[in-house]
Amino acid sequence: MTEDLSSKLFSSLSDSGIQGRIEDLVPLTGGASKEIWKFNLVDSTESTKMIFRRGAQGESSLAIKTADEAKIQEEVSKTGVSVPQIIFVSNDSKLGDAYVMKFIEGETIPRKILRDERFKSALPLLANQCGEEIAKIHNTPLDNLQFLPKKSSKALVEDLYLLYESYKQPSPVFEYAYRWLKEQDFGNFEDSLVHGDFRLGNILVNESGLNGIIDWELAHIGNPIEDLGWMCGNSWRFGNSQMVVGGFGNLEDLIAGYNNVSAEKINAELIKTWQVFGTFRWGVICLMQVYAHLNETVNSVEKAAIGRRVSETEIDIVDLLLLGGK
Repeated sequence: MTEDLSSKLFSSLSDSGIQGRIEDLVPLTGGASKEIWKFNLVDSTESTKMIFRRGAQGESSLAIKTADEAKIQEEVSKTGVSVPQIIFVSNDSKLGDAYVMKFIEGETIPRKILRDERFKSALPLLANQCGEEIAKIHNTPLDNLQFLPKKSSKALVEDLYLLYESYKQPSPVFEYAYRWLKEQDFGNFEDSLVHGDFRLGNILVNESGLNGIIDWELAHIGNPIEDLGWMCGNSWRFGNSQMVVGGFGNLEDLIAGYNNVSAEKINAELIKTWQVFGTFRWGVICLMQVYAHLNETVNSVEKAAIGRRVSETEIDIVDLLLLGGK
């Protein structure tokens, strides 16, 4: 498989005027839905590290086209968002729905970021940096992003509930969350580009803090506070539950960073509403993952294991709505 992909990459890049040998092509451990490879593009003068990203079997129905992720990265880079440079977007049958971007140094594995000594000085800075980067994403003009799905806050809640119902796995907690969310004020904000999955695992971190943002497959146009609530979900604290922002930071620092860049000023209460929505959403995504396996769309132990996390989201919703959790 590696030799075949290397040959196709070389051919497609050459056809686009990008010259160089493909060396050291190796797969990376990515998320549950994308195929990710690292390689060196070597010409007569230098060797450049690259990343090849391609849609894989059993992708979420919520995911956008992989090539469209590249378009988003090109647009957000214009507003100063830290993203890898796009080198090539596939438009042929050899590589399928894919793109190539320059490699950016940084760690994505949450366990390492939260525990390794080399990130100790970066962690106190990270919540504020994330707030600023999220605000830059939301400041991105939408003129060239009209291909993205667009939903109002209320429509997102209704669609999520219908998706949950389709799996015929009744959950009293999810029913309660849905009814609670229907009564909430999601804030009156202008439509913005929403990353959709901003959290540890999808940001690159080095010794100075945030160094890049990746994985735009759940991007859409909607209420900007969704990104902030999602990042504050307990599922993305990776065991450090006392640290509300990603297991590493305080909510006050996230808000301060966001308000430092954005004209829209936000508060903790708005974020909590979206935190409940995000927890419900992650629970339904876990259902989607496990049923992709159970329905034999794709044979994946990883997807089956993710299904076990539905119960975690139920506990988190109870904590947020009934037990005073943060």
